[in-house]
Formats: sequence, C-alpha cells, structure tokens
Amino acid sequence: MALTNRQIIELLTTNTGLSDAQLVRVMEVNGISPDQMASAVGVTEGQIAARVAASVPQGQTISLGDTIVQPVYQITGSGMDQQVGGIENVITYKATDNKAGGLYTQYTPTGEVEKTGTQQEVKSGLKEFAIGAALLFGLPSLLNAGAASAPAIGNGAFLGEGVVSGIPASDAAFLNAGGTFYGLPVGGGAFLGEGVPTGIPASDAAFLNAGGVFDPTFALGADGLVGTPLVTTGGTTGGTTGGTTGGTTGGTTGGATGGTTGGVPPVIPPGVIPALTSLITPALKTTAGLLQQETSREAAVKAQAMIDAETTAAKQAAMFRPIGMTTRFGTSNFGFDPVTGQLTSAGYTLSPEAKNAQDRFVKLAESGLQQAEGAEALFAPLKTGAASLFSLGQGYLAKSPEEVASEYLKGQMSLLQPGREMELANLQNKLFQQGRSGVAVAQGGTYGDTTPELQALYNARARQEAELAVGAQRAGQQDVLFGAGLLGQGSTALGNYYAGQTAAYSPYKTALGEVQNLETLGQQPLTMGIGLGEKAAAAGYNVGRLGLQGAGQSVELATGRAATNNPYASAISGLTANPAFEKYLNSLFGGSIPTGSLTEGFSSNRVEQLEAGLPKDIFF
Repeated sequence: MALTNRQIIELLTTNTGLSDAQLVRVMEVNGISPDQMASAVGVTEGQIAARVAASVPQGQTISLGDTIVQPVYQITGSGMDQQVGGIENVITYKATDNKAGGLYTQYTPTGEVEKTGTQQEVKSGLKEFAIGAALLFGLPSLLNAGAASAPAIGNGAFLGEGVVSGIPASDAAFLNAGGTFYGLPVGGGAFLGEGVPTGIPASDAAFLNAGGVFDPTFALGADGLVGTPLVTTGGTTGGTTGGTTGGTTGGTTGGATGGTTGGVPPVIPPGVIPALTSLITPALKTTAGLLQQETSREAAVKAQAMIDAETTAAKQAAMFRPIGMTTRFGTSNFGFDPVTGQLTSAGYTLSPEAKNAQDRFVKLAESGLQQAEGAEALFAPLKTGAASLFSLGQGYLAKSPEEVASEYLKGQMSLLQPGREMELANLQNKLFQQGRSGVAVAQGGTYGDTTPELQALYNARARQEAELAVGAQRAGQQDVLFGAGLLGQGSTALGNYYAGQTAAYSPYKTALGEVQNLETLGQQPLTMGIGLGEKAAAAGYNVGRLGLQGAGQSVELATGRAATNNPYASAISGLTANPAFEKYLNSLFGGSIPTGSLTEGFSSNRVEQLEAGLPKDIFF
C-alpha cells in the first residue's frame, strides 16, 4: 500500500538527521518512489534520483517503489587498471518498462533531465552463432537470419562464403516456405571468399553482391584443404587446357567442357566424409540445445524478477503500519526504525485539557488517601464498645435460664422478707389486743386451725410467691435474650468500625477512577491506530497473496514448454533428426548432387506444423 505525502512527511519528521544512504533504505523498505518523495518534499524527481544514485555502487541498481534507479559511473582503463570515477548520468525507468521498448529518463549527476528514450533489446548472440554455424557447415537452405537484400541461397551469397554444390534446381518444400531460388549453379567452393574449384561461373552476381572476391587461380587441393593447388586433368576432351587453365581463359571451351565430360573430382576425400558428417550433426544438436537453454534461461530470469517484484510488493502490503490518530483526549505516537521500517515504539499523549483535569483528580485522590489513613483512629471507639458489649453479653449467657430464675426468686423473697415479718407482727399484736390470739377456726382438709386473719395473710403470701415463680422463669429467659442482644450489638459496632474505614477510601477511589478514565480516553488514538493498522495489514496481505498467486500462474505459463520453445532450436533439431539429412551431407561433401528434399520422411501435416512454428526469417 503506497504511502501518502502526509505519511512520508511524518516519517521524515519522526526520523530526522538521516544520511542519504539511510534515506534510500527508508524509501526502499517503505516502497517510496523518487516521484512520490519529490512530490512530498517539493523538489524535482531528478534531484531525488541523483541523491539516490550517489548511494548505489557501480554496476548495481535499486528498486524504489515502482521505479528503478541506475547510476552510470565514469570508467577509465580496464582490467587491473580500471578506475571508477564520478557519476556520469543517472537513468530511471519504471519496473514495468524494464524490457525492450520500455521508456527511460536520463538525468545529469545534479538531477537535470538530459533525454528520454526507449530501451533496446540486447541480443544474446546464440541465434547468430547458430545461423553462422549452419552456413559454415554447408547448409545453404537452413537459415536466413536477416540478410535483407542478399539471396538466401547461391554461390557465396552470405558473407562472401563459397557454398558446396548440391542444392536441387527446384526444392518444393523450400519454395513453399517462401524461399527464392536464383537458378545459379553452386560450386564446390571453400569458405570466406576463398578460391573455388571448377564449376562456378566466371561471374556470379549473387556471390559478388554479397562481397565475395572470385579468384580462379586459387583452388582447393587434392587433400581437401584450403590453399593447396588442386590438380585436375580437365577430363578426356578438355585436356590440360580445360583442367588447368579453364578457370582463367577456358571458362567456355575448357572449364565447361571439362566440367561436363571430364567430371569434377571429389571436394573432400571419401574417407573424411563420414567423420565430417558425424561432427556436423552433433554440433547442430548442441547448437539447438544452447538456443533452447538460452530461451529457457531468459524465461526463468524474467519469472524470477516477476516473483521477486510481487514478493516485495506483498511484503510491503502486509507490513504492519499503525496509523496516527488524534482525538479530543489525546494523540498516538509511533516510532519506526529508519533503516528497516519496523515499528520500534508506540505511545500516546494526553491533550492539555485532559491532562489538566487528570492532575486535579490526582490531587483529590491524595486528599482522599489522607482521609483513609485517619479513619482507623476516627472509628476506634466503635472497636472499644464492641469489645465491652461482647464481654457483657458473654456474662449474661454464662448462666442457664433456671439458674437465673432461682436467683431471681431468691432475690425477690429476700426483698419481701422484712415486710412480711413486720406485717405478721402487726397482725399478731392486733389479735392479742382484741383478745383473740388464742381463737382458732377449723380450715378443713389437712389445713390446721387458725384465725381468719392469719389464714388470709398466708393465702396472700402463697399467691404472691406463685406469681414470683412465674416472673422468675420469665426473667431467666429475658437475661439470655439480653445477653445475646449485647453480642449482636457488639458485632454491629465492630462491623461499623471496619465499614467506616472502608468507606473512608471512597473519595480516594472515586478520584483515582476518574484519573484512570481520562487515561483510557487518552489511549483511544493508540488503540484506534493499531486497529486500523491491523486491518490495513490484513487487507494488504490478501492483496499480496492475490498478486503472488497471479504471478505464480503467469510464471507457470511463461516458463511452460509452449512459451519457452525456441523455434530455431526446433528447426535445427527437426533437421538433424531427418534421416535424409545425413544423406544430404554425404552428397554435399561427396560432390554429387543429391536428389529429393530435406523434408523427405516428414508427412505434409508435420511440415505444416514445423513451418507454422518458425519465425518469418527462417526458410526451408
């Protein structure tokens, strides 16, 4: 995902004091092109490219975003004496233009535009080698790799070379493939402008047009080696004149007659022909293999470059880049390594308003904490009271209800005893004074005889004691309940003691909670930026994965057999696999004119398939 101008400016302001080499590394890691950097900082693309180039070593390039920067240094001397000077110029081009016909821009070392142009294809030389080798080995009808004006076949028609005799006057496959037959007889000549033996006309227009020099005095020797005089007899009717001087003055009387009636001796000794044939065929097969290998290598290099570019783009797209955010409560802060582009730090800053409010809450929290610290002494009486209540309650609960009732009854009787004695004494005195102290009245049953007054007195006392007994039992129960109540009150007092201290922390907790709340609000830009960065990284990962998948399919197609098949290699391989080819070579080197066609043994459909797959500059 390309960075915006704002993000580039933030990146530069976050990482100040970078050297040019470090800045170039930052651009490379973050996929920033010279054009993007120039737009962000307000300078020209050429100035950025010039500074980038100064950090790139001789013979290397660097990819920044979608742009490749290539410095060209001044080179003096060679080998051990080679010296590398300053930058002569700087070339930039898009990664998609890194091909023949792609556009490029050339700058001066200071960043001014010198010129623009298109890239030219650099030939590997294997094709030319194959064509030259084919002609060198006497295959005049194999290839024509671009001789626009010279005929495809003839006497020394290509690079001034002599061609061995043996091409039929009319080859149907050759003509059907678009070739032009010039009707010139071919001789048993040598190569590269050397003299040829009898059989080549004194003037061969195709040969001369191709730059050849005809020298009838120089011929092949009897041993087939160039430069050795060829001894001939000139035939039965041509005689010495036809054989020896026919090339100079007897072109009509001696040369032609001798060539017809006397015959032309073999160009190469018969014993050498099989050896030459066995050398030529493997050499052509090797040439075909090299051509195919070069085509496959070029496809593999392009595929590798494609995968590398997509991998780099995928890594850039999937890189975690949190986004800076600002809210009313704070601003996020992210730090990045200027060299690797990796996240090195993350934080946030509260807004001034939030920070001021937070500071005030901190002061309130300090005051609340002081209150909490004094709460223990403040609530100490509750603790003491609770202890007393516990002690009293335990005292009341120490006796059973019966014991309490008995003590209660004893106490009541002790209180009544003095009054009862006085009451009895008064009654007896009254009866004595009335003279009735000795009078007794039967009570019935088991009761003894007594006066009515005494009987009434004792009845009242019995009733009172019964009531006291009932009251004593109730008093015992009340004492137990009262003791339990004291314990409960003591527990309540102790609970209030601790609850009071706990409540004393409420002001501190409230203030601290507000401090934390403001801190959370200030963290929101950080968490929001991280969340957006994660989503962007996930989306970038999916984009990069799709790019890699597409690149993988493209690579598979680009490196497949159909895309990497070299037509020249196919042509040479097909020719050497033809059984008629060996016969053709033997006939050529043997000096006889072969019959038939080089396409002999192939079906018409196979011929059409071969011709359809060949470039337009190949003829059979």
